[in-house]
Amino acid sequence: MRVLASLLRLKVTLGYFALALTATALLSHLRPHTQWHVLFEASTNLHNLGDGHVGTLVASAFLTDGETDWLWLGSVAVLFAVAEWLSGSTRFLLTFVAGHVGATALVALGLFVGIRADWLADSLAVAVDVGVSYAAAAVAGSMIRYLSGPWRTTWACGWVSLVAASVVTDPSFTAFGHAAALSIGLALGAFYLRRDGKPLIDNRSRTVVAEPVQPSASMTSL
Repeated sequence: MRVLASLLRLKVTLGYFALALTATALLSHLRPHTQWHVLFEASTNLHNLGDGHVGTLVASAFLTDGETDWLWLGSVAVLFAVAEWLSGSTRFLLTFVAGHVGATALVALGLFVGIRADWLADSLAVAVDVGVSYAAAAVAGSMIRYLSGPWRTTWACGWVSLVAASVVTDPSFTAFGHAAALSIGLALGAFYLRRDGKPLIDNRSRTVVAEPVQPSASMTSL
């Protein structure tokens, strides 16, 4: 029963990786040209989104471009498991979706403006953009809610530095997507912290008000 209860607490993480690993296995058995075609059709690039292929927002999260990095996937699995265990499945899923969809929308908007203004190459509109890294960045940022003060600052500064270094060394739209996703996660973490703290303060206030005032010796002597 304890094992089942533990699995239920990680149902979103387990469900995601079951589907992602299945998709990875199926994709690996396809020919290179067919693999590229599948990835392109599932990509959240400007071309697909502009044509109304919103289903790519779901499909892209379960696929990886190129050779599978098992160390990366393992690290993401640990991050997701810890986040879902601490935050609960609903909040974890909300953060996942907000990071993945929100960062994708911001990247698409940036590409649209950049291409229209001739600041960026037209080829970026059809670039393959798949993976769960945006969601992972958002989940990592939201974890500030579950860390104490000093650790919270260290965690946030560490991720901000890592993403900023990525933007500087490789200023691609993916790097900016990671920055956007991390910002979304940090904002959600701050929101969760404030929302969870407010009822605690309210309850303490009610307790203080409800406590009867005991007369002191000086008061009874009057």
